[in-house]
Amino acid sequence: MIEIKIIAEFRVNADQTEAFKTLLGSALVDTHSFDGCRGVDIYEDSEKPVFYALSDWDSHSDYDKYLAWRTEQGIGDLLDPLLDGGFPGGFTVRKVVKTSL
Repeated sequence: MIEIKIIAEFRVNADQTEAFKTLLGSALVDTHSFDGCRGVDIYEDSEKPVFYALSDWDSHSDYDKYLAWRTEQGIGDLLDPLLDGGFPGGFTVRKVVKTSL
C-alpha cells in the first residue's frame, strides 16, 4: 500500500500563535474522524511562528475531499486574521508519497 502524507504549513502572525493553537486544536477533532484520515501530528518551528500538520491519508482524493469540506465550512475565514499573509497566502500544502531509494 502506498503511504500518502500531507504536509500543511501554517505561517502564523507572531501575536496570534495562541489563538491559532486554540483553533487548530478544535479543528483537529473533526480531522481525525474524517473518512480516509489515518492520523495527524502537529509540529511547531522552534525559531519562528510556523506550524506543520503532517497527516496520513488513505488517498490524495480523500484529503482533497477533506480540504473541500473544510473550505466550505469557512476555515479560511477563521484562519485569515491569524496567518502571516492571510488565507491562503500563509498556508501551503504538499502532497507526498513515501519513496524507496
